[in-house]
Amino acid sequence: SHVNGQGQLLSSSCLYFSLEGKRSGQITKILEAEAIRLVDIAVQRNKPIVLEVLDTTLSKSAGRYRNRKQNRKMSLFAYKKMQDSIHSRAAKMGVAVFEVNPAFTSQIGKMKYMKQMHISIHQAASYVIGRRSMNLKERVPKGLQAYTERKGGEHHWKQWSVLTKAFSVLRSHLFYHVSGQSYPLFNKEICNYGLTQAERDSLQKYVPKVWLEERDS
Repeated sequence: SHVNGQGQLLSSSCLYFSLEGKRSGQITKILEAEAIRLVDIAVQRNKPIVLEVLDTTLSKSAGRYRNRKQNRKMSLFAYKKMQDSIHSRAAKMGVAVFEVNPAFTSQIGKMKYMKQMHISIHQAASYVIGRRSMNLKERVPKGLQAYTERKGGEHHWKQWSVLTKAFSVLRSHLFYHVSGQSYPLFNKEICNYGLTQAERDSLQKYVPKVWLEERDS
């Protein structure tokens, strides 16, 4: 995501590649090539690069063709190799690299920017990462504020932690279909969109039951 000095999104895109079935040497070459592409973009735009701090929790889910332990080891290897390749290439080209805490970047992106900016959850997360490097705070949208209450002196990430738990079972793409402009409107839009039974059961804790009943009728 390309962010200006005010924290506004100028553009967003993806670099596509696949590591599936590749050996470690092949993975290294692929990621080094992608690092060159990324740093070249930064050079052209005269901008620094912002990355997440290496987070080992990113590798806890099992892959399609590997067991959990093997997938975790490979994901950690690839993620660290990507970080190292970017740092190395950036140093060579004179591009500054900053790292930020990755906490709730995907969740904030999903709930706040994905629909608004018409981008994927991954691009939305990258936008949040860019904004975080500028020390910009992410206020909870009005439509979600009723789900959480911020206490005096409490870090604003606490609100996003509560929201993450509240909507943990909702499929990410549902947030493309809700405006989030107000609490009742947000709930009605969520409930009127084809929810799975698991999603409905979870939302019973957070929305008036009558709206779910209206959806059934």
